[in-house]
This record gives sequence, C-alpha cells and structure tokens, in this order.
Amino acid sequence: MKESALLLVALLVLAPSGAGAAVDLTYLRPGARANAMGTAFSTVEGDPYAVFYNPANLTSLTELETRVETARRLAPLQEGEASLAYIRPVPDTENKVAGLGYYAVRQGGGFSSDTLTMGTGNRSVIKYFQQPVYYGSSLKLMSLRTPEKGHFGLGFDAGVAIGSDSGLRTALVMSDWMFGLGRSLTTITLGNSYRIKNTLLLADLKARGSYSEIFLGAEQDLFNGLVQARAGKGISLGGGRYLALGLGVNVLPWTVDLAFSVPWAGYHENSGYYGFNFGYRFGSKTYSEKLVGEASREAEALRSEIDDLRAQRVTLESAVAAARVNKNMLETDVTVMQGRLRDMEANLKDLELQAIEAQYRKEKPKPVKKYVPPPPERWPKLHKTAPGETLRSIAGKYYGNPNLWERIYDANEKHVSKGLPVEGSVLTIPPPPAGK
Repeated sequence: MKESALLLVALLVLAPSGAGAAVDLTYLRPGARANAMGTAFSTVEGDPYAVFYNPANLTSLTELETRVETARRLAPLQEGEASLAYIRPVPDTENKVAGLGYYAVRQGGGFSSDTLTMGTGNRSVIKYFQQPVYYGSSLKLMSLRTPEKGHFGLGFDAGVAIGSDSGLRTALVMSDWMFGLGRSLTTITLGNSYRIKNTLLLADLKARGSYSEIFLGAEQDLFNGLVQARAGKGISLGGGRYLALGLGVNVLPWTVDLAFSVPWAGYHENSGYYGFNFGYRFGSKTYSEKLVGEASREAEALRSEIDDLRAQRVTLESAVAAARVNKNMLETDVTVMQGRLRDMEANLKDLELQAIEAQYRKEKPKPVKKYVPPPPERWPKLHKTAPGETLRSIAGKYYGNPNLWERIYDANEKHVSKGLPVEGSVLTIPPPPAGK
C-alpha cells in the first residue's frame, strides 16, 4: 500500500480551499467522471471511484489501479476538494477486490470534511437467476469540522448489482449509515443503466429522509474507446442549476477525466463544478496493444467468415450439380410413369375383380391382432455434459421443459459449479415428475 500512502499525503498537501457560506458537505461525492454524469454512478463498472458510490462494482476491476483528483465547486459552496481511489484485487481470492478511497473538502472560514472509505467487492452466481450477482460493503470514517466544533462519525456502505445479457444493469445501495455526526445521513439509491452499443444511459433515484431526487447521466464511447463524452444533471445543493459535461481520455495504462459545468441561466451565473482526474492501471495493456488485439480478433473473425463463405459456395455448387442429375432422373421417371399409366388402363378389369375380392374380405374380415404397447421408458438416464450446455438446455432435451432444470440440479449438486454443470461430468437424469 506504499503507493496509496504517498498519494494520500500528496492530496492532503494539494487539497484546494475556498471561501463562502457553509452548506451540507455530506451530499458531495468525488470523481470527475461521476460528476460529469450527474453522479448517476451506482451501476458503473470498471472505475475505481465505485468505492465511493457502490462497493459491489469493485469486483469488475481486475488490475491494480490508482486515481487522484482535484476539483472545485462554485457558488454557493465555493469550495475545493481532492480525492484518491486505490483498487487492488485480493491475492489468492477469486473475484474479490479491495478498495481504499479518501475525499477531502475545504471551505473558507474553517468549514471542512474528510472521508476515508475502505471497501471490498465480490460476486457469485445464484442458480435462480443464472446471472452473476455483484455485492460489496465498506467501512467509512468521516470528520466534519466547523469553527465552533467538530464531529467524527463511523459508518457503513453496502450495495448489490445485477446485470443482464440485454445491456440492462440495476443496483441498490445503502450509503452513509453513520454514527456520531448527530443526525441521520443514510441514503438509499436505486440505480439503473442501459447500454446501447457505444452509449451508456444512467438514472439514479436517491432518497435521504424525506428528500429524494433523480440524477441522470449519459456516456458515449468515441474512436474505439479512446475518448468518452459525458453529460448529466449536476448537483445544485441550493445554488444555480447547471448541466454537467465531461471528457475522458483512455490511453492505457493512463486515464484522464475532465468535468465542468454549463449553468442553465447563462454563463454569468457563478455555479457548478469543474474537476481533473488522472489515474494509472498497473500491468495493463497499452491502448495500442489493446487496439491491435481487437483488430487481430476482428481480422480473425473476418477470415473465419470468408472460410465459411467458401465452404458454402462449394456446398451450393455441389447442390446445383445434384439438382441437374435429379432433373435427368425426373425426366426418366416421367417416361416410366406414362408407360405405367398405359399398363394400368389395360389392367382395369383386373382391378374390378380385385375390388370384388376386397368387398368379400370386408364382409368376412380376418381376426385383428391385439396391440401390444411398447415397454415403458427406463429412468434414470446418464448424460455427459458437453461444452456450452446449461441445466436448462439439458432439462429441455430430456423433459421437453427447460423449467424442470431444478430436478437435475438436486440430483447432481456435486457436478454443478456456479449454476453451470461441470464440462465433461456425467449427470444422473432423474425421471420427470408425474403428469409431465
């Protein structure tokens, strides 16, 4: 943790100060990217500042990463702030990621706050959802100081998030459950985001006590992810209303985020936010390496498509040749059928005699043999798991109903890992329920 300690000292030295009337500093949240999207950040993956918004999203980070930020908010706050986020995967523990965050706010006149957050995130697969569920919690220490007195509080944050194959992601967060500050700061956030190709749309509903508000944001990837353009509804906190805008540059392993505001009432209005954030992802591929890798994958996919098209062409040519042969055979069959028609006309009298015989057999039919039903189907059955198979697909194969996958799961729990059957394992298929 030497890197985080050095950055923490640097932040304490560089944290800016301002002047103005004191307001409720506990509503503020750091992060240029988050503020550019109106702090609608509870469902955002792959960003270390998740430690301040939803610790469940920490597990979406797979590499050591550090980010530092300095920012300033204008009237009525006129305050300066600085923050640090340090993220590290937990060694020898799959999917678990730990995070450390520090956030300092300074106002003129002795009004200030310091927040230290330490959290972890993890994920697992719940068999009823068949989707990964992200969850996390954090411990928070907060110091609020005024010229008259200071308060020190201890609190907790907790959150969960779940995604889907359609691009929708939902999160529920309880934050600022604090003790020692003399009042309740507990905030409940219900967040939703939806990705449409390179566009991410976000909406967070935050409620604290009797106060609630919806925060909106959007992010657009440009130039193969090199640049991200952002916009959102800014936090006014009693000041002028403004539209938050931002820009991110992702030149891995370095990342740079900028955020600023556009007042709704005009540029003469002294309100809003501007901030600068930069970070470093240790051990990450560079942007050029990532771009080359993606280009190689796309080229390989194109080569596979070309090979498939060539194979389809050969198949079509073979089908055309077979059709020509079949045409000649059909012409021959027509000639044969015409000869048969003439023979049938000549044998008409024989058919009349056969009709009389058939009538006789109808009047005096032979005894009908009794129907012997086939032996019952034998259960249980054995099934060897193939790549890509799920419990639902196996249930559909044997029962004709994928919703009966729980019968297979109950009989083979030792062969199921994270909601999926182990590839190559031999499953015991119990008989279907009565009436199915």
